[in-house]
Amino acid sequence: MKIGLIEVAVRITPWLSVSMGRLVSGQSNSLERSPHKRNPLNESVPSFSSKNQQNWFKIHNMDRIQKSTFLQTTDECEITLYTLTNSSQITVGILDLGGTIVSLRTPDRAGQLEDVVLAYHDPTQYLTNPMYFGGLIGRVANRIADASFWLDDKRYNLTKNDGQNNLHSGPDGFHLRLWQVETSTAEDSASLNLSLHSPEGDQGYPGEVAVWVRYSLDDLNRLSIQYRAQTTANTPLSLTNHAYFNLGGQACADILHHTLWIDADHFTAVNDNLIPLQHQPVEETPFDFREPKSIAPSIFQEDLQLKRGNGFDHNWVLNHPMSFSKAAVLSEPISGRQMTVWTDMPGVQFYAGGAINTTIPGRSGSPYPKYGGLCLETQFPPDAVNRPDFTSPILCPGQTYQHETIFEFSVSD
Repeated sequence: MKIGLIEVAVRITPWLSVSMGRLVSGQSNSLERSPHKRNPLNESVPSFSSKNQQNWFKIHNMDRIQKSTFLQTTDECEITLYTLTNSSQITVGILDLGGTIVSLRTPDRAGQLEDVVLAYHDPTQYLTNPMYFGGLIGRVANRIADASFWLDDKRYNLTKNDGQNNLHSGPDGFHLRLWQVETSTAEDSASLNLSLHSPEGDQGYPGEVAVWVRYSLDDLNRLSIQYRAQTTANTPLSLTNHAYFNLGGQACADILHHTLWIDADHFTAVNDNLIPLQHQPVEETPFDFREPKSIAPSIFQEDLQLKRGNGFDHNWVLNHPMSFSKAAVLSEPISGRQMTVWTDMPGVQFYAGGAINTTIPGRSGSPYPKYGGLCLETQFPPDAVNRPDFTSPILCPGQTYQHETIFEFSVSD
């Protein structure tokens, strides 16, 4: 049913219990995991010597999850904010509306905690979220050419909300849905488990889809986003989070002097409408981030692709697709904050914020400038549903969509 602009999700079974109506559990295409990964749900309480027992009890008796009202809409719908905290006092604030990250506070090298994601000053902006700040994007992230695709000898038409194309699945995407939420904690982490039912024909796509997303914040300063889904019919699916990062915090006006490394030998060149042309080598182009470098010199080079994207707004083809590995490292030199991105997705869309709306007040009450924040959106390539030469985003009945992205925070010397 509808409550204002928000579609209320149908409650689905708990995390990883994949059955809903006609949906039948199939074999999971579980992906390889990096050795650094642990499953906090399967860990037992560690043993401790007497000298660190007191510190352990201080950490594990804290309130890892807080729940509060974020917004009460005019039609009596309550939007809830869940705040996850770890032992380093890093916090992440997530809404049940859109699974949206509205706050992420991490320390700088002096231990000062600041928000490193962009947010709206007015909470009601999240009812439409015009810049997709922190939202879960689905069913399909990024652009689909001509807002249509062919699948199983049938043409599917989507809403044209980006010129003649479809962007982030249209004006009624997952980032505007009210998700069902359950919380859980472990010895070293707190988790928010979200679920959503996307009915047949939703946004123009075939098949019913059951979606689960788990956010976990652990004591190793890692924010994990795990995605799971099943479908009743062949359908494209490419889920991501659209958080805008500025590791410099409030004092840092833009991301131009952030340093970035991306593990990719190729990027996806686009036409004037940001629809993919082909994958091209990054070598001897501004798109070569195989060695860490500041964003500013490259983004202002004379380059047709930069002109088309209003700066960087392109997909990087990761060198280890579908294998969980380090994809990118972002750092800010003054604060010392560093964020490492791990994923098993085949690409990452690096969007430098060239089209940020500079009239909408941000967190502090003042609008963000152009390049005020950047996105590193792990996903399938744009328009992959129309491109047999790209990694396929098609999910079939009996399969489980299963992917994960981790944002790992640290501080450099």
